[in-house]
Amino acid sequence: MRAGSVMRRGSESTGRTESRRRGRRRRQVTIAIVAVAVLLAGIAVVLVRTLGDETERPAERASKRYGFTTDDGAAWAPEAGQLTMTKRGRAHQIGIRFRFRTAAAIERLDGYGLELRLTVRTVGPCGAAQRWTGADSSTGVTGLPDDTQPYLAVGEGQTCTETLVRIGALHPEHFSPGRDYALTALVPAGSAAASGATLTIARRDRVECAGSGEGVAPANCVTGTVASDGENVEELVSADHGWAFGGSGCRRWYTDATTSFPCLPDEGARIMTLGDSITSGAIGDHTWRYWAWQRLDPASRPTWVGSRTETWTGDYAVPHTQWGSRHDSQAGVAASTVVGWVPGLMRSERPDLVLIDLGTNDTLAIQGSTAADAAASLDRIVAEVQEANPRAQILLGQPDGHREVAPNVMAELAVRLAGVAQARTTSDSLVSVVDLRSGWKRDLHTWDGTHPTQAGEFFIASRFVNQLAHTYAYGRVFGPVPGPPVPATPKDVKALAQNGALLVAWQRVPQTAEYRVYLRDSTAGGEFELAGQGSRDLQWGRQGLILGHQYDYYVTAVSSGRESPPSTIGSVRAV
Repeated sequence: MRAGSVMRRGSESTGRTESRRRGRRRRQVTIAIVAVAVLLAGIAVVLVRTLGDETERPAERASKRYGFTTDDGAAWAPEAGQLTMTKRGRAHQIGIRFRFRTAAAIERLDGYGLELRLTVRTVGPCGAAQRWTGADSSTGVTGLPDDTQPYLAVGEGQTCTETLVRIGALHPEHFSPGRDYALTALVPAGSAAASGATLTIARRDRVECAGSGEGVAPANCVTGTVASDGENVEELVSADHGWAFGGSGCRRWYTDATTSFPCLPDEGARIMTLGDSITSGAIGDHTWRYWAWQRLDPASRPTWVGSRTETWTGDYAVPHTQWGSRHDSQAGVAASTVVGWVPGLMRSERPDLVLIDLGTNDTLAIQGSTAADAAASLDRIVAEVQEANPRAQILLGQPDGHREVAPNVMAELAVRLAGVAQARTTSDSLVSVVDLRSGWKRDLHTWDGTHPTQAGEFFIASRFVNQLAHTYAYGRVFGPVPGPPVPATPKDVKALAQNGALLVAWQRVPQTAEYRVYLRDSTAGGEFELAGQGSRDLQWGRQGLILGHQYDYYVTAVSSGRESPPSTIGSVRAV
C-alpha cells in the first residue's frame, strides 16, 4: 500500500516535471515568436520612417560639378559675378556685376541687407591726400533697383592706406534670380598708386540699419559697421583669389571656386572648337555649333575661329557663309591625334575660349586605348592650350560615347576628365567640365546611337552655352531646349518595276534613324500598308508583285521618334 502510494507519487511527480518542461518550452517558443514579431515590426517602422521622412537631396554643389575644392562658400551669396576697375583721371570707375541663380539664395537674405565691400590698398605714406578718398568729389552708384533701397559709402579702411567702398542693398529680397545686376560707381582717388584690392560680400542684420524708412537713404547702414569675417562675410576677389591688382583690371568670381579668373571680352571673344564628327557634323546638319552661335551671337558677338568651315562631307543646313561656322574638328579623329594640332592652331587662331568635345573615338576598340589613355590625351591638349595662352578659358566636354563602347568606360572617362579640370585650373585659366552624359538619351538624341539628331544638337549646345553663362559669366543662358523637330520629307522618290519586282529609291534626309515605305495595290482596291522599315538604306525592294496590277507608294523619314510627312505618292504598274 505504502509502496504503491510512493510509486504513484513518483509517477505524478515525474508527470508534473514533464508538464512543466513542456510549459517552459511552449513559453520559450511563444517568447521567441513575439520577439521576432516585435523585431520585424520595428524594422518595418524604421523603413516607413526612413522612406517617409527622407528629405530631398540637395543639389550637387558646383564645386563637385566643376572639380574644385572649396570652403563651401556662402549659401546666401550671389553665385557668379565680376569686378571691373578702370582709371578715369583722378577717379576710378568701379563696376560690379552679379547674379543670383536661384530664388533659394535670395530667400536666405530675408531680414538681412546685402553689402559689397571693396577694400583698395594704396602705397603709403598715410594721409588724406594719399588715399583714394582724398579728392573732394561726389560719389554715386547706379544699377540697383530702387526697391532694394541701395546705398553707397566711401571711407577709410582698417589702416590709413586703405579705402573702403561699401555698396549695399537694404532689401535684397527684391532681387530676381537669373538676372544680371550691373553696378557702377565713380570713386575719387588720391595721389597714391593702388597696390591691391579685395572684394568681399557681407550679409548684415537690418536691425543695424534701424531708422531707415522706405525710400529714405539708410544713413545708419552707411555709417554703421559690419563684421570683417565670419559666416556672414564671403571673400570673392583678392590676391588669394588669383588677382595681383595693378590699378585696373577685371576679374570674374564664382563662390564655389577657390580663385577668381580674368574676365572675357564683353564682345568679340575668340572661340575655337576641337572635336570629332559630333562637332563637325555631316552634310545637311545644323550642328550644335550653329545653335550655340545662334544663342551667343546676339548676347556677346564672339568670333568663331578655326581652320575649317564645312562638315567633313559638305555644307550645312544653313550655308557656312551665313554664320560663324569656323571650327577645328574632324570625323573619326581621336584626342591623341588632336594633341599634335594644338600648338599650330593656338598660334594661328589665338582663341580666348576653347570648347572641347573629344574622347568618343579614343575609346573604340579599334583604337586600342583605354579611358585613362583618352584622359591623358585630353590632359595634354589642355596643357598645350594653356602653354600657348595662359589666360585661355577651357570647357571640357564629357561625351556619352560611341554605341559600341560600354557605358562604364565613358563613366570612367568622365571622372578622369573632372580630375583633369581640377588639376589644370589656374588663377588665370579656368578649366571646367561640361556634362554631356546625364540626360542624354540615345533613342532621342542620336540617329545611329552615336551621332546627334537635331534634338541632340540642341542638347549639346545648351550644355556648352549654359556653362559659359553660369560659370564664365559669358553670354546668356540657352533657355528652354526645343523638342525634336519633325524630320524633312524624303525627296526625289523614284520607282522601277521589272520581272514582278519593285525597287524604290530616294534622296538622303540628314539625321534619319530609319526610313519607312508604304505600299498599296490600287488595282485590288487595297489600303496603304507599312511595307518596309528599320533601315537607313536609300532604297527598298519587294518581289512577288501581281503582274498587271498598279501599285502606289510613298516614303517617310523618322528621327527622334518623329515621322516626316509622306513624300509625293507615286504609282507604277507591275510588269
